[in-house]
Amino acid sequence: MESARAYHAREPIRLRYFAIGAFEGDTCVGGAQVGLPMQRDTETMAVELGVLPTFRGRGVGTTLAAYVKDLARQHDRTIIQTEITVPAGRQLAETNGGRFARAAGMRSVSAEDRFVLDLPWDERRPAGMAQADGYRIVLFVDRVPDDYVAQWARLRTHMDQDVPTGELTRTPESIGIDRIREAERNFAEQGWTRLRTMAFTAASVGAGYTELYVSRYDDDFVVQDDTFVDRAHRGHRLGARMKRANLRQLACLDGPWKWVQTHTELNNVAMQRTNEALGFRRVDVLHEVEGRLR
Repeated sequence: MESARAYHAREPIRLRYFAIGAFEGDTCVGGAQVGLPMQRDTETMAVELGVLPTFRGRGVGTTLAAYVKDLARQHDRTIIQTEITVPAGRQLAETNGGRFARAAGMRSVSAEDRFVLDLPWDERRPAGMAQADGYRIVLFVDRVPDDYVAQWARLRTHMDQDVPTGELTRTPESIGIDRIREAERNFAEQGWTRLRTMAFTAASVGAGYTELYVSRYDDDFVVQDDTFVDRAHRGHRLGARMKRANLRQLACLDGPWKWVQTHTELNNVAMQRTNEALGFRRVDVLHEVEGRLR
């Protein structure tokens, strides 16, 4: 809650949000959050919509969806996007959210496994994983050192270009140093600590990076965010080596957290195998669902 409050208190630059509530008397029975990109992909609208279980089947969701579509038209949006989580072993079409999305003319355009790692981490599990030779691993917390920030920005740009997103309507962007510094300030205001690891070649060229996000307001979950290895350096288990180093950095904090969670695209076979080798287990699938306004 506090992290969200800090986020929404800032003047919107890249994404403008609307919050919508559905009420029965004084009781909020459902709602939607709408995100409008302001600089790129401005034909899209991101939506999260939900109705309390005891109030489903009464047309609340349909009414909210109609309001969201009207809002999209007002802002010249032609593509609506949302996310639906499906428990492991089930299909999207079997869920309430999947059926609701299909009735609205939407379909899954990308899917990611959500993996969870139990803490404390048992480092002995991946003992058989070979380490990448010829690379130097550097760890730091929050601010990227000035000597590394240009290479971090370059790798972030490559990540944005290379990350698998299926058929999702999304335009890659170039990330500059100013954007890196802005994000660091924003995450600090929201109560996040970011544990960061970079890999360098013998010639001090940045080859990859990984990040863990720790929230001041969450005693349960740590978020494993990006792990990226630049194309010229793939095939050396460098991603696994960086993740291991960052998990050791997390262990040094001796926090109360129970799990690390991460999402990996279904077709990203290399990272799927790395997660499994480190001890992560699949718990559900996140579908990116998209449809044209009609």
